[in-house]
Parts: sequence; structure tokens; C-alpha cells
Amino acid sequence: MDFNLKTNLPFRLENERIYLRKIHPLTRLILPFICVIPFVLLNDIYLVFSILLVVFVTALILRLKILDIISRLKLVIPIVFLLTIFIPLYVGDIILYQFNIGIRITVFKEGFILASLIFFRVFGALFVFMSFFSTLTYSEFIDALTKLRIPSIFVGSLIIMLHYIPILAKSNAKILEAQEMRGKNISTYFQKLKTHAFVMGKSIVTNMERSEKLYESLKMRGFSGKITFTQKKFSLIDIGFFTFFIVLLVFLIFILDLQSIYQGVTTIFLP
Repeated sequence: MDFNLKTNLPFRLENERIYLRKIHPLTRLILPFICVIPFVLLNDIYLVFSILLVVFVTALILRLKILDIISRLKLVIPIVFLLTIFIPLYVGDIILYQFNIGIRITVFKEGFILASLIFFRVFGALFVFMSFFSTLTYSEFIDALTKLRIPSIFVGSLIIMLHYIPILAKSNAKILEAQEMRGKNISTYFQKLKTHAFVMGKSIVTNMERSEKLYESLKMRGFSGKITFTQKKFSLIDIGFFTFFIVLLVFLIFILDLQSIYQGVTTIFLP
């Protein structure tokens, strides 16, 4: 089970040691939401890039597995890119570039800036969540949810859903491998997508029946829907870690002139 959690979910293994293990799980669950709030409220690409840079540097200092985090995002990045690639062609008035491939295509400056902002917003938010969630074990994540006073029925449903994500992924991989061993040739992207959709549909139906049996067996063993964990109190380390990020966000948003800083750095390296 640990292997599947590591390969398919953004949680660390129970026996993995990291510097943030002493930080309360609830602190590590709440902080990414706070860091992402400026992405939603402010249209400032310098701020988005700065927060992304801060989280990236923090992850390096704390020796988080950056490559694993990015590898989990590699399937999402092409989708985000496809959603933003056409914006510069239709939004704006100032022409940034024109080229002719039988038809004239115009890239507008305002659209390019907007597309870049959306891309970095989505990628940055996903990277922030993945970075913080990779410091949590599966049990710590569920513990943090229970501390938020979320109704137990939702937490229980989430536990079952997360439990079956690795099982579903492994089952799909085995089915596709068996098809290839029997000579099925999947060459194009749309063939792969169609095959994945077919396999996923059958697997979801099968695992829904399996989850119902699991829930019934838990009820027969006395499961009431309430999940309990060993109580862990907040410490000065939690307060300090939380305060550090809040103060840093205040500096980035209200005090520092990020545009001037980035322009100054650009002129140093690109005179």
C-alpha cells in the first residue's frame, strides 16, 4: 500500500523522515491554501512568480523531493498549456508578433500577459499544494481533516476514495499491459485516451462494488463513522512556521515593489 501511495498520491511514506515532521499536520494543511489566496485575488504575475519561487526555495532547503513533485504535475501541465495557448491570439490590441503559415496569425501583448498569468497561477497553485502535501503522511492528512471539524461522513468517504486511487491506477496499468502482451497496438494519442477511458470506466464500476462491500464489512465490525487519532498539540515551532509565511506574504504583497526588483535583476543579467 505504501508503494502505491508514493507513486499515485502526494503523500510521503510513514517511515520517511523530513525536517517538517515536527510541524503540526493541520499547519501543513492550511498553509498552502493561505499561500494560494493571492493567486486568486491579485492579478500580479510578479507576486505569483515570487510566491512560487519562495515555496520552491523552501522545498529545496527542507530537502523535499522536487523531482517527484514536478513529475506528479507533468500530466496537468499540457492541459493547462492547451487552455491558455489560444488566449494571445484573441485578447488584446497591441501586436506583439505576427507570422504567416498560409493564414496570418497575430499574437497580442495583453493576451500573452494574461495567458502567462493564468498558466503560472494554475501551475503555481498546484506546485504549492503538492509541496506541502508531500510533507504529510496519509494518516497525518486525515488527522488534519478531522481537526478541521469536517463531518465524519465526508472524511470517511474521502478515505475510501483515496484508498482506491492507487488500486485503480495499478489495476488500469495491469489491464493495459495485458492488452499489449496480447498484441494490441496502441499508437496514437486518441487511441490511448479511448483505451484509458474504457478501462477506467470498467474499473470504477468494479471498485464501487468493492467499496460498498468494504463499508458493509466495516459496519459489521462496529465502525461508527468516527475517526480518532492521537492528540497532538500545537507548539511554538508551529506558531513560528505559520508566522514566517504570513509575514513573508505581507512583505511580498504590501511592502516590496516586486516589479522594480525583477526589472533590476533582469537588467543585471540582460544589460
